[in-house]
Amino acid sequence: MPEPQSPGSRRGLFSCLHSKCDDASNPMFEGTAITEALTDLIDRLYAEAFDRLPSDDLGTDRLLTTMHSGGGICVGLLDPVSNIILNTISVLPPRDSRRYNLRKTPKRKRPAQPDYIWSGIGRLSYHSLVRFLVSYFGCLTDEQAARYLHWARADLALAVLLVEHDLYAAAEPQLPDPASERTQAALKRAATCARHHAPDVLVRLHTSPLPQNQLLAAAPFLSPGGRNLTLDDVNTVIQLLRYQETASLDFQFNLLPHGKGVVVYGRDFSADEGKLIHATSSVNNFGVFTIMVERHGDHFASLRGNQSSSISTMLENASQGRSSLKSCGDACEYTESLRMRLHSMIHAFYLKVYTMLPFDVLRGLMRCILFAGHCYGPMDPVSNIIISSIWHSMFFPLPSAGSESQAYDILDTLSMLRVEVRSLNGLVALVKANSDCSIQQAMEYLCSNSCHMTQYMSTLHGFHTAAEAAQHPQHAALGSFLSSLTPHMLANLRPFLSINNGTHSSETLHQVRFILANELRQTAVQLPPKEAQLCKVAKDASSFNKEKYASEHPQEPKYEPTVICGVVESYYSDRDSYHVNFVAASESGDDNQLFFAELNLTCDQSKPSFCIRLCLTDMGKSSFFSSSMSSHSGLKH
Repeated sequence: MPEPQSPGSRRGLFSCLHSKCDDASNPMFEGTAITEALTDLIDRLYAEAFDRLPSDDLGTDRLLTTMHSGGGICVGLLDPVSNIILNTISVLPPRDSRRYNLRKTPKRKRPAQPDYIWSGIGRLSYHSLVRFLVSYFGCLTDEQAARYLHWARADLALAVLLVEHDLYAAAEPQLPDPASERTQAALKRAATCARHHAPDVLVRLHTSPLPQNQLLAAAPFLSPGGRNLTLDDVNTVIQLLRYQETASLDFQFNLLPHGKGVVVYGRDFSADEGKLIHATSSVNNFGVFTIMVERHGDHFASLRGNQSSSISTMLENASQGRSSLKSCGDACEYTESLRMRLHSMIHAFYLKVYTMLPFDVLRGLMRCILFAGHCYGPMDPVSNIIISSIWHSMFFPLPSAGSESQAYDILDTLSMLRVEVRSLNGLVALVKANSDCSIQQAMEYLCSNSCHMTQYMSTLHGFHTAAEAAQHPQHAALGSFLSSLTPHMLANLRPFLSINNGTHSSETLHQVRFILANELRQTAVQLPPKEAQLCKVAKDASSFNKEKYASEHPQEPKYEPTVICGVVESYYSDRDSYHVNFVAASESGDDNQLFFAELNLTCDQSKPSFCIRLCLTDMGKSSFFSSSMSSHSGLKH
């Protein structure tokens, strides 16, 4: 259970947790000052990288041109100076190799370049570094990303560790994995932002494995405070780049005489380079022989040492002199980052549910998931979603859709957002109901525990509070149901719901239904009334009004509603009304159009209901979309 903590022991020290974080007089957090300080720092890093490169041999003008053009950006998984050196060498135009081989860089002390040479050179790198963090995490503002980079001294990998520390992203903050698609996508986004001429080349440079023995040869000069590079060192890097660029497969095929067979010649790999993997299969009575290369080795990022001491030092520096500051309110950027991270986490829970349920069960349970399948409860979040959805479908079945047309499994993103927002509200309320803590502390607890609740939080009061805060349609009944799940009952359910990956069988979920029905058969549940149906008189009146309008407006095309995108009560009208967005198909069925309608509850003829067709350029600007996104509490079912 989260306990009140002193600000010095709280997370968010590097972002925006404290009360003076939005004070322009505070140079530690003022946006413009951090931008200028960070770009000045990057300028100095470029000067250091230039001094360590053999500019006399490579050509001073060539190096300066490459650095200024964005080719030598300091984006990468090494320290900033090593990133600049590596990226610069990777995009240098080719020169006469004989000169590289004949000349040796003597030990010398070159005159330093004037300061104006580096003025502003770091701005491209600044924007690309910020873009990497924003893309990598998805829950940071540009200003927050700049603050993390400021504390990390423009070291991208260290900045990632700081963000993971603040957002409880892992038990132990991890450096970005070069092999992950997440890291590669963020690197490409950063390179594109810096106008790098070949973003894919930069991504390959930092994410392709290299033989360990060759990689270790670059360690002395690709490390913080490393020695100056010689021409041989540059050639070492060039050889590594050539290895990355060579094709993994190098085969020759020879057809034996008389068509008796095929001989395949392939390049042998040393143990530290990789190995060939052979596989045989059959497709439509044809044999398929597959040869794949599994490359061994490591990445440039492996040259970094353990960063735990660096994190400890930065934490100590950040917390000094801050103990007297109080935490911000709910509008704090750090709190919003926690909220966005939790939204992302909860969104992943629902996506996992969709992949775990078999098709027939998902089709029947989808509406209950979106309507009442919340993720708080006594089990893990994914199991809670499944259990609450099945329970609601059993005891509070939703009325039929009332449509004779084929239903397709197309999710409305707003429906997804609604159930995710409400689940988060319920989780926060459940934590606060069991402890005297702030919203920030509740969110920190949820982030650090991946939204899992401990057993002592499974109380009737807590679940009632959570369901009510989450605006569950049957909050009292859900609270009673969740609190009635005894340890014995949970032990019976877990074997049927415990699955890491894969899909549940229909029989397994039927067994879950059986357990719930058997254990809760004594629970008195009042079923909702049947869905009201239009009587014949009302149907005839509706049909008459449609035909009358069509005859009075013969030039207007006729449409048939197909999908109602959303309905919300109007907060901007001077009368009781609802705003509706829906898609309708033309009478011919050749095209669909988006419509907006205002439906008045009164019969005041001076303020009639109306319906208008929206152009594609208007999508997202209607009252429904704008009001719903600005206030989740205004959403209606």
